[in-house]
Amino acid sequence: MTRRPLAGGARRLGGKRRPVRWARSRAVRAAGLVVPLIACTPGGTGAERFAQGGVVVSHVVAPEPVAAGMPADQTMAVYLVITNEGDVADTLTAVESPLATRALVHSEMTHDGMTMMVPLAVVPVPAHGVVRLAPAGMHIMMEGMRRRLAAGDTVPLVLVFRNAGRLAVRATVVRYADLERPAGAAPTPSEPGPALRLTRSDGAAFDLAAERGKVVVVFFGYTHCPDLCPLTLANFVWVRRRLGARAKLVRFVFVTVDPGRDSPARAMAYARQFDSSFIGLSGDSVALAAAQQAFHVASWVTHDSAGNVLVAHSASVFVVGRDGALARVLSHDEADVDRVYAAVSEALGP
Repeated sequence: MTRRPLAGGARRLGGKRRPVRWARSRAVRAAGLVVPLIACTPGGTGAERFAQGGVVVSHVVAPEPVAAGMPADQTMAVYLVITNEGDVADTLTAVESPLATRALVHSEMTHDGMTMMVPLAVVPVPAHGVVRLAPAGMHIMMEGMRRRLAAGDTVPLVLVFRNAGRLAVRATVVRYADLERPAGAAPTPSEPGPALRLTRSDGAAFDLAAERGKVVVVFFGYTHCPDLCPLTLANFVWVRRRLGARAKLVRFVFVTVDPGRDSPARAMAYARQFDSSFIGLSGDSVALAAAQQAFHVASWVTHDSAGNVLVAHSASVFVVGRDGALARVLSHDEADVDRVYAAVSEALGP
C-alpha cells in the first residue's frame, strides 16, 4: 500500500527514527527553541478545548521566540494536554502543521548529565486517561519553521489519532515567562499521583491507586541492564533494611522498559532476586508506554560496541506518598541510599 505524504510537510511519527538531540543545560535547550515563525491570527490564551471522537485536547501553547533574526530552519515546541473521555484507548500517530516542514513528538530525558530529545513513534492515550505534553517531558517539536511568531498569535496543527481521526487544534503563542506549568507540566510533588496499572507474574493486575496508605517507590529499568538497574535495586535493599519495622508500609516497584524480553514472570523474578518483597511489573507495549508517559519516562533501544542490545532509559526514582500523590522525584545522581531513605521517611511521616 502506498503511503500518501502528510500535509504541510509533516512526517509520520512512525517513520524513520531521527538522531537523538543533545543539550548540556536548560539554558542551551531554551536557546534551541528560538525560532522565527509566522504571524497568524491573534488568539486565545491556551484555554480553548478541541474535541472529536471522545478525545479532548486543551492547554495548547507554544513559547514564543526569545531572540530575533534566527534562520527559518529553527524549531519550536508545542505543549498540550490530551484527555481520552471514551471507553476505548486511542493512539496519536502523526502531527501536521502548514507552518513547519516537520512536526514530531519528542520526549526529553537526562542521562549521564546530558539532556536528550528522543523521537516517539506513537503516543498511546489510555481510555479515561490523560497524557500531558509539557516542559521537561513530552512535547511536539516543529522543525523548519517558515515565519516568525509573537505572543498572542496562534499556530494551526492537526493531530492524527488512530480512532478519533484528524483533530484540528490551535496553539496560542505565549512568552516564556507566562508559560504556566500547571496546565500540562510533568507531575511534581503536591500534584495527583500518576497512574500505574500493569500485570503481575500471577496474572493479577497491579494498580498503584490501590496502594493508598503505603509509600510506593517506583523505578523503571530492564532485567538485562548491566549496571544502573541492579545498583538502584541494591540501594533499595539497604533503604528497606534501614526502615526497620516501617518497611511494611513501603512498596518497592520495578517496572520494565523492555517488554519484548521481560515478561511479567521475568520482571517479578528479577525484582525478587534483591528482596522477596519487591514487585516486578511488565505488560504489553501499549500498557508500558502508558506507564512511561504517566511518569514521563523515556526509553529506546541501542547497542554496545559488541553489538549487544541495550535499552537507554530515564533513571529517576519516584516516591509516591501514602495519599497517592507524587511526593518526590530523585534523579539518578540523587538516588543514593541516604537520599532515597530520607525521601521515603519524609513521605511516611511521623
